[in-house]
Amino acid sequence: MAYWIFLGAVGYALFFLLRPSVDFNAGNPIHESRATVESRTSELARELGFSTDSLHMLSTRTQHLGYYEILADSLGDSLSRPGELHERDAFLSSWLVTVATSLDELETSLSLSQSDLFERAGHLQLRYDDEGKVRRAATNSVTDNPTFVPGDSLLGVAQKIVSDIFAYDLSEYRLSSVDIRDTSLSDVTPTFDNNSANVSETDVGSNTTFHWQIIEKANAGPERLILEIQPKIREVNGQYGTQIRYGASLISFAATDQNEPEQFARPFAPDSQYYIVLYLTVGLLVVLVFFKGIKHINKGQVEWKRALFVFVTITLAIFLWRILFLIYTHRPFLTDDMFTILFFNFLLFGAVCGLYGALAYIGWEATARENGDEQLHVIDAFWRYRFFFRETGDGLLRGFALGGVLLGGLSLALYLMGLVFYQHDSQFGFTEPSISPKLLTINMSGWVNAWLVALGHIGVVVGFLRKRLPNKKIFYPVAAILLGFLCAGSAALFGTNGTIWHEVILFTGLAPVLIYAFDRAGILTVSTGWWIFAVTIFTLPYVGSRSMDIGYVAWVQFFILGFPFLYGLASFRYGNSVSEMGGYIPQYQERIANHLRVEKEIEIARESQFKLMPLRPPSIPGVDVYGFFLPSFEVGGDYFDYVVGRNSRPEAEILTMTIADVSGKAMKAAMHAVFTSGLLLSRLSNDHPASILREVAPTLYHRTDPQTFITCIIAQYDPEMRKLTIANAGHCLPMIKREGRAEFITTPAPKYPLGLFDRVDYQALETNLQPGDFLLFYSDGLPEAVDPEGNRFGYENLAGLLESLDTDQKTCNEIALDIKRRIQKFSDYQLADDTTIICLKV
Repeated sequence: MAYWIFLGAVGYALFFLLRPSVDFNAGNPIHESRATVESRTSELARELGFSTDSLHMLSTRTQHLGYYEILADSLGDSLSRPGELHERDAFLSSWLVTVATSLDELETSLSLSQSDLFERAGHLQLRYDDEGKVRRAATNSVTDNPTFVPGDSLLGVAQKIVSDIFAYDLSEYRLSSVDIRDTSLSDVTPTFDNNSANVSETDVGSNTTFHWQIIEKANAGPERLILEIQPKIREVNGQYGTQIRYGASLISFAATDQNEPEQFARPFAPDSQYYIVLYLTVGLLVVLVFFKGIKHINKGQVEWKRALFVFVTITLAIFLWRILFLIYTHRPFLTDDMFTILFFNFLLFGAVCGLYGALAYIGWEATARENGDEQLHVIDAFWRYRFFFRETGDGLLRGFALGGVLLGGLSLALYLMGLVFYQHDSQFGFTEPSISPKLLTINMSGWVNAWLVALGHIGVVVGFLRKRLPNKKIFYPVAAILLGFLCAGSAALFGTNGTIWHEVILFTGLAPVLIYAFDRAGILTVSTGWWIFAVTIFTLPYVGSRSMDIGYVAWVQFFILGFPFLYGLASFRYGNSVSEMGGYIPQYQERIANHLRVEKEIEIARESQFKLMPLRPPSIPGVDVYGFFLPSFEVGGDYFDYVVGRNSRPEAEILTMTIADVSGKAMKAAMHAVFTSGLLLSRLSNDHPASILREVAPTLYHRTDPQTFITCIIAQYDPEMRKLTIANAGHCLPMIKREGRAEFITTPAPKYPLGLFDRVDYQALETNLQPGDFLLFYSDGLPEAVDPEGNRFGYENLAGLLESLDTDQKTCNEIALDIKRRIQKFSDYQLADDTTIICLKV
């Protein structure tokens, strides 16, 4: 643990040491909230001659990446660090506010970009620097220009806009040039602001542009001020008649420094290589996660309550984040239909991500149980609402250390590559400042990202590679490269001013740390470390803000980060071991264990049942006999046997054969078959067939339930006298083939199955056999075999089957196996019932 803490502390120290060089927003926190900026915009709008009461505002925080790239190209190695650029008042970030009308009466389609909104429905767009001054202003030539500033000359109007409204001290500037056609207007007619009036405007001249240049470069402030206005005459129909007011409308304003571009924010237009990496990594992740998840679902290795919780949590978190973003930004501009479409679009996207997260959890947990991964027992305790354990504290503290190592590694890699990172918290860019419940959305984003990365990128992918690459010298580099690609393509929490390949190298350098933490600690440590890594990056723009409306986000967020740290310390110091709680066995593992136990018991029963039957036929001169038992399930209700005895003539050997068939199938039938076999076996060697059936009938009647009955046939053959004696208790009639013709042997009544009546006076048939005769004893599974089309083999086909067999040349063993193959092929190896036969050839 001390080793981890040391590395974590070094990582945090390295991150905050290098942050001014690698963080685009270092030294330039957000100082004003969205509400403050929009309130100032409303005041400026009134000073510019219109009210925003019937209009709406879209306010976003923008980062001037295009400006930074121009500075980097022009200054090269002499480019100062981002922190120093901010200290020198470089205009690297701003609030961009668009004042626009609702889209109820406009087009029904709109992308979620601010430039698109301004072009279609905007009236005024303002860009504020971090001191609250307007650095850019523009009106839309497509929509009505609502601005109007009265004045007796264009220069007076221009000075009023720049000095009084935009608050620039013109004494520090000199007017360098004016592109103007008419510089004087007649006197201004007073207005009566307390009275309602009908207003109409008329353009009275071409646009006029004023250029001011700063006098001393040492003075704070932009070097140039450029204002473009258009002369207007406004007719006001008031209480005292029509009055004429002279003035101008704002067209555009820019307060610029050297090298400042027209477009500050670099548009998100990645090259084709970015999309190649993105689609390949997302595709690979989806395939692996879905493959692993569905594989374990098919095996039944799923804790459904846990998977459902992960699915619902991720779905709601992503959906709620996007809905909050929409409500606090674009909702006033959207029609109800457009909002409904986006609502369900966001819900669907959240559900897809939730499904991905649930399958990733299923894949990770099942693999973790197979491998006995670290911290799995801690996760099991979490699901049982037990948290205060020493191992929990250990995992959390290692997670904080991992977060520090990741932050330190990030800053060091960026510094060595000469790159900076900027805020890019979602596909919509840098959005958190525009959303009011920032603490909620920051932590939702951080935890969802941590879960998806820890479960999918690391849990499933690294677990997949670890199982297939046991050699660590091969595993670590392969896993690091693959994880670097996956994180660069689908898990980046920020953007950089480098290419996609720079980001691949960056994350490949961080990957071994994640893999090592996953191997040596576990999923709790990895997810905690990535959450700290993500939330710290998300919180940086609020650190050091002068405004309490903004600064509280950093303070409260770091307090939130401190809570699990303190909890980890307390549980590590005072918690019991999670092993004392007792091991947790998932329901699916219990089901699998029970299933395996039942399978083992069935296998034992199967072996025991087969051992009750003869392993090889008896050897009697002049007699060839062979039988087999083929159950339709693992065990069955049939039983056969053949024994050699003496009967009434001690000097002569006789062969006694029997087949019993218990009603029903599987284990219940097998138990009765075993019981019946014991009753029969004790009498087969010496008793007469009919007397055997008469003697066992009462026992089976009293020891079986009313739904169970047993058919049985017993045959004795005396080889010396060639006499065959048969007694039948409801069993299938045997068949005899003589001189190539097969027919059934009719046995005498009564032929009630055993178990139906207490006492039955069974009788026996005695007949003589001839050399070459072939007899077939069988259970009803043979005639009741069914082909795939549902057709039964039937008793009527038995004679044909027997006549088609070469009983003269083949042995009983060969004949029995031939019958077995034919009946299996007929039924497509899916027996409808247990099948047993005994072949006898004299």
